[in-house]
Amino acid sequence: MSIVYINSRDRVTEYEVTSVEHPLIKHVMSEHSRDRPPSIAGNIIPRPVGNTFWGRIAAYDHLSVKRMLKKEPALINIRWCDLDPLSALFHRGSYFFRVRDQETHEIQQKHASRFLKMVRLLIKMGHPVNAEMLTPYIERYHFFNEEFAKKTLRCLLTRGLRLGNYSLLQEDEIMLLEKIKFERSENFVFWGRKVISDHIRNEKRKLLHVYLRDLVPTKVTLCYDVIGVITSFV
Repeated sequence: MSIVYINSRDRVTEYEVTSVEHPLIKHVMSEHSRDRPPSIAGNIIPRPVGNTFWGRIAAYDHLSVKRMLKKEPALINIRWCDLDPLSALFHRGSYFFRVRDQETHEIQQKHASRFLKMVRLLIKMGHPVNAEMLTPYIERYHFFNEEFAKKTLRCLLTRGLRLGNYSLLQEDEIMLLEKIKFERSENFVFWGRKVISDHIRNEKRKLLHVYLRDLVPTKVTLCYDVIGVITSFV
């Protein structure tokens, strides 16, 4: 199933709105046993000819994305292979992509601002926030620093991201990513994985804290210091 978009120059473009399983996906999955592997869209499967909407998102062209969505709201539901617009924003779409470690603070701030603005815009225009689909990409994303990762996670949490039932990527997957990073001489840290792990752990501690404080049937009296020690092991 697809939708037809006609731009201001009367050029007609078709966008898929259902996930299309490329023949190479099964081959990649059989060759590499990975935990929730990233999409091969962009790495192996090129963007469909004429599908400029994906390029607008990748370029953080907020005005063009907003205009295209106002003209055709159904674009928010399109798919590129198994990616939706929001997960595509977090996807490193090329094996040739390199993370520059020595960017200036001003450039990093500008990137963070443009990135978060695009996240907010897509969700405001009706994009669903699917934790199971999106969160593995957040774990792998090359945030410049922890502050940027925390801002992004807070932005998504306040807009519907739910991590209560989410399972972190396996350590083998992270070690593979670290190996690839080392081979490319990249120095960034996977801050996305850290902030998600911290959030899940803190939420579990809160639940246990409330249980120990209020929900124990025998109403055992525990001081807050004792509760803090117990929850520190979660």
